[in-house]
Amino acid sequence: GERILSPSETDVRAICVTDGERILGLGDLGAQGMGIPVGKLALYTALAGIQPHQTLPITLDVGTNRQELLDDIDYIGLRHKRVTGEEYDAFIDEFMEAVVKRYGQNTLIQFEDFGNHNAFRFLEKYRNQYCTFND
Repeated sequence: GERILSPSETDVRAICVTDGERILGLGDLGAQGMGIPVGKLALYTALAGIQPHQTLPITLDVGTNRQELLDDIDYIGLRHKRVTGEEYDAFIDEFMEAVVKRYGQNTLIQFEDFGNHNAFRFLEKYRNQYCTFND
């Protein structure tokens, strides 16, 4: 858990997390989908009054299946195909546990732009354990 979340801020109230797989209109951007959680959390600040230092945008870099990104010298993410299956699910479980350990049970975790096959599974799996929703 500690290796996943180690920023110095301790009063995080809202996290927006993506794995960059289904960025609306753009598809699988991998790690280059980071702008989406940043933008969503700006709305939390502007519309809900959550202070910027109480938000945390996160991209879980699990690779990308877009070959043109893997071949791009400027791609910022890990250069391998997406991690899937049990390894992927264990990583997401570790992430969720790390959030609660670090920031508390009431921290909002918004899943953003995960592929549909994962988005619906995660909502069903985590909805009664964590303060979470999927957009």
